Amino acid sequence: MATQPIEQAVQGYTYKRPKKSASDSEFPLGPEQSKTRRDETAASGSVLRGYLRDLLSTASPDSDGQLTFADVETRHTELLETWNDEIKGDLQGLGVDTSTAFRLLYDPAGAARVVGEHPDKDMINAYFSANPERVQQLGQALQFGKLSAAAQNSLSEQDMNRPLSAEAMANWYATNLSSQTLFAPGGVVVGAGTAPYRGLDIRV
Repeated sequence: MATQPIEQAVQGYTYKRPKKSASDSEFPLGPEQSKTRRDETAASGSVLRGYLRDLLSTASPDSDGQLTFADVETRHTELLETWNDEIKGDLQGLGVDTSTAFRLLYDPAGAARVVGEHPDKDMINAYFSANPERVQQLGQALQFGKLSAAAQNSLSEQDMNRPLSAEAMANWYATNLSSQTLFAPGGVVVGAGTAPYRGLDIRV
C-alpha cells in the first residue's frame, strides 16, 4: 500500500499537512476576530493531540513509551476481544441468549443500545444503562479501531512498523484523522460467526 503524499516531518516520521478548510480560507471578519478564531482552532487541535497522546500511551508495549501503528492494531484487537468475553459472561449470567447475534450501537454521549431485533433486547439495553463503564470500554475499543483503519489506509508496511513516541504518533493522527471521525457514533456486531461474542466494527 503506497504512503500518501507527505509534506512535513515530526521526529523523523512523516505525515501529511492538513488540507486548507473552508473555515481557514474564509474569514469575513475583522483582523482581531479572525485571529481569535485561529487561536481557538489551534487550542482545539492541541486538546485533540493531548487526548490522542494519552489514548495511545495505553497501547505502548515498551517501558520507554515507543510504539508502532501495528501496536495500535494489536491494542484494538485486544480491547475488543476482552470486552466481548467479559460482556458474554455478564449477559449469560443474566440469562441472555448469547447464541443470537445482535448489532450494538455506541453513542459517544455515553450510551449503547441494541439496533434491530433480539429476544432479550430490553435486558441487554438495561445492562448497558446500568453499566456505563462497559459503554466507555466499547467506545475506547472503537476509537482504536478508527486509529488502526486510518493508519492502514495511509501508510506503507514499513511505516506501520516504525517506532514512534506517543507524542509523534498523536501529531500524525491529529493531522490525518478528524475529531468528528474519532468521536462519531459506531457499533459492533456481537455474536457474529462461530465464536459466540466475536465483534466486528460496523458503520451505523
